[in-house]
Amino acid sequence: MNPDEVSEATTEAAQAAEHLAAHLDRLIDRMRHLLPVDPADLQNWGDDPWERLHALLRMFEQLYDLTSRKLFRGYLVLSGETVVGLSARNQFRRVEALGGIASADRWLEISATRNILVHDYPTNVAARAQRANRAWADLPDLISQTRRTIAALRTEHLI
Repeated sequence: MNPDEVSEATTEAAQAAEHLAAHLDRLIDRMRHLLPVDPADLQNWGDDPWERLHALLRMFEQLYDLTSRKLFRGYLVLSGETVVGLSARNQFRRVEALGGIASADRWLEISATRNILVHDYPTNVAARAQRANRAWADLPDLISQTRRTIAALRTEHLI
C-alpha cells in the first residue's frame, strides 16, 4: 500500500472504531446494573441479558482487533516506522513510545483478555462469570486507548 492508501484505510478504521466505541458506551450503560456478575446471578439471567453480554463480548473483540491490527499499524506506518517483522508486542511498544497508548504492558493485558474471549468457551457458570467480569474490567481501558490512538493520529495530521 502506498501512503495515501494507508491513510485512507486508517481513516476508515478510525471512523469504524469511533462508531463501535460509541455503541459500546451505550451498551455499557445498559449492562452496568448486571456487571460485574456473581456466578449465582449469572445462571438466573434471562435471554435479554445474555444477548447483551454476548454483544458486549463480541464488540470487545472487534474493537480490540480494529485498534491493534488497523489503527496501530496505520499509526506506525504513517509515522515512518517499519512494521515488517515487528512482533505485536514490539508494535505495541512503538505505539506507546509515539504516544498512541498509555502503556504497552496494559495493552498486552487487554490482548490476553481478547484471546480468552476468542478462544475459550467455558460451560460452567463460574468460568463464564469470570470471563465476563474480566472483559468488563478491561473495557474502559480498551475504549479509552482506542480513542487515544485516534486522537494521536488526528493531532499529528496522519488521518
